[in-house]
Amino acid sequence: MRVIVDENLCGTTGQCVLTLPSVFHQREADGIAVVCLATVPEELREAVLLAASQCPVAAIRIVATAPGEPAVQATGPGRVTSNDGMGETMRRLEGKVGVVTGAGAGIGKACAEAMAREGARVVVADIDAASAAACAAHICSHSGEALAVGTDIADEGDVAVLFETTARHFGGLDLLVNNASAMQLTPRDRAILDLDLTVWDQTLATNLRGTLLCCRRGIEYMLARGGGVIVNMSSCQGLSGDTAQTAYAASKAAMNMLSLSLATQYGHAAIRCNAVAPGLVMTERLAAKLDDAMQRHLMRHQLLPRVGCPNDVAALVVFLLSDDAAFITGQVICIDGGMLAHVPTYADGGNVRRKQAADSAVESSATRPV
Repeated sequence: MRVIVDENLCGTTGQCVLTLPSVFHQREADGIAVVCLATVPEELREAVLLAASQCPVAAIRIVATAPGEPAVQATGPGRVTSNDGMGETMRRLEGKVGVVTGAGAGIGKACAEAMAREGARVVVADIDAASAAACAAHICSHSGEALAVGTDIADEGDVAVLFETTARHFGGLDLLVNNASAMQLTPRDRAILDLDLTVWDQTLATNLRGTLLCCRRGIEYMLARGGGVIVNMSSCQGLSGDTAQTAYAASKAAMNMLSLSLATQYGHAAIRCNAVAPGLVMTERLAAKLDDAMQRHLMRHQLLPRVGCPNDVAALVVFLLSDDAAFITGQVICIDGGMLAHVPTYADGGNVRRKQAADSAVESSATRPV
């Protein structure tokens, strides 16, 4: 096996196996590996493969292997694929530790369960400790690993305990899904002149400040780990105006910029951050809140013939957490069935195909023999 280490990317000071004097040239001053091509001794092969797969700045490139040995490519921290035709056998989040806030129900619960199915050890955090415990128990009953922690993300002390517990129980942190939101306040979240400022303050304290608190703690643990991934759960309401939900929309719009700032500030440390903006996703809470007339009204603005479900969002979140999305960061990704993609007149007759289908149905019924 022959390997290149790029001096311009490598920033270790003797921490990496590839800086061993017996393998690579080194600077006299600090021992950092310089750009070089070296043959790796057989006894160090496994250590080099591990180092290549975990290098947070992708400074290590395997360029050749011994005759008869399958070529190996490092594809990001924690993941090595083989070109021997056998493919990848590990689940996408195998060996990772993740925290999901607001995971007692709805989208957060679906995300926690999907992450566990992909091999992650999951900390289920929710202000409703009983719901968190039920979700964790469900994951464990299906051969996953999970721990429930009752957490109010608006409380800085609670947030500290959450991440300390995660590190103590699972040894560190790789993945963070900030899903918790003050949904109990949305019925009182009205237009600007009708808005109780207490609702505004409490909404931002949870949705925005709470997310920031979790990001700050999460980043500290990810830096110690050599990198990580954060997904912040935004909303399409943070991308468009509405007649109400003023505080909620403002908090989600600010979350989008927080996500871009985080991605910019810590990308060099191999920490990726993206925001996911769901549209109409029919959780149990939402189904109980929307009457049939409102559901029909919202459906008219969907491009697809159904509303979303929590598992739709969870599938996107798992993708973004995985190395399949290793080059995606600083993005706000809508998952809304096309709700924000069309012109405003779409639901008022602009959907020609839907209108033609409706007209054909009427014509067919009118000409059908009685």
